Amino acid sequence: MRKIYRYKDLTKVVQKEEHVTLTVEFVTDGNTGVTAVNIPGPNDPTILNEGSANIGKGKDLYSELTACVTDVANPIPEEDTITVRYFINEDLLLEHTNAKSVSDQPMIILMIKFVES
Repeated sequence: MRKIYRYKDLTKVVQKEEHVTLTVEFVTDGNTGVTAVNIPGPNDPTILNEGSANIGKGKDLYSELTACVTDVANPIPEEDTITVRYFINEDLLLEHTNAKSVSDQPMIILMIKFVES
């Protein structure tokens, strides 16, 4: 069953010239998925399964919200939960967990506001 999980009002402080990296980590065995990141400008990165993507410099991310959408599936029947961690420059931004009995194919949406320190 599909369920959408929305996380709004996420804020991350970054320096103007700091390169910003988004990392998606699948904690639960057997997770597969894709993450699309909508950043200001035309170069929206995609992460297949888990991994990292450079999403730009801090100053380029201040003007708009950054949307991050992960579509996850876990076909392993022995797993009871789906857990996904999101990091910005190695700092944990969010850990999402849901029971597979609630949704075995969740869509996770993060709305991130990058701000200057």
